[in-house]
Amino acid sequence: MIQTPVIVTFANQKGGVGKTTLCVTFANYLVTKGVRVVVIDCDFQHSIMKCRKADIKKYGEQPMPYEVWDCEATDKDMMFSLMEKLHNDPEIDIVLMDSPGSLKAEGLVPMFVNSDIIVVPFHYDLMTVPSTASFLLFVDRLKKAVGDRMKARLFIIPNLNDGRVGKRVELVLWDNARDTFSNYGYVTAKIPKRADMERFSTMAALDMQAGIVTPVFEKIYTAIFDTAKPIREVELTGIQLTENLNPKPQKKEDKNNQ
Repeated sequence: MIQTPVIVTFANQKGGVGKTTLCVTFANYLVTKGVRVVVIDCDFQHSIMKCRKADIKKYGEQPMPYEVWDCEATDKDMMFSLMEKLHNDPEIDIVLMDSPGSLKAEGLVPMFVNSDIIVVPFHYDLMTVPSTASFLLFVDRLKKAVGDRMKARLFIIPNLNDGRVGKRVELVLWDNARDTFSNYGYVTAKIPKRADMERFSTMAALDMQAGIVTPVFEKIYTAIFDTAKPIREVELTGIQLTENLNPKPQKKEDKNNQ
């Protein structure tokens, strides 16, 4: 078991790999396990914070399942102080950080060095695989440069997978990429490309999301807590329940029964 608070950073230098969506859906998954979560939006676009504001506007001031903080990853000293503060906050079990899709932000080095887990989503195409390989090399060199100060485990997630796409030669390349990536961390099962994963809510999982991501998220959760069971009992209510986000319209009663 990793000592809490655990900092989990979602990162890749390649955009469009579903990093932000996985960060939020993992937060929603953790809430169902009784985990006290904080999400920190460090991406340049601040999509998670925008979504939280939109959720509040849509659903009103409902009890929030977790806090969302805004943070810029451009200041190295500020990021170091933030990470130190988070690691010493007894009110938090897991911190999820959505990092910028670029290696230019100066705050990334202290973010990565002080993370307990780095989740690297990618998908199989001729642009993303080389870019992800470059990112994994960067993290590996950083580990070697700082030594024992960086203990982050890597979970590498083949995301947005479309089994219909890929010529025979490309499929061989994808298998080789998986083997290579496994030298840097644990390569999870594939998360399929589904319409349900094209949007997210900071209130609860949407539609069929839980069934799509749980097999992968359970691997990360178990690596943290040494169990797949909830760490504490939790009772979700109101808008925190998936079925209450988009309630189905009630059927009109048969006129003959009126």
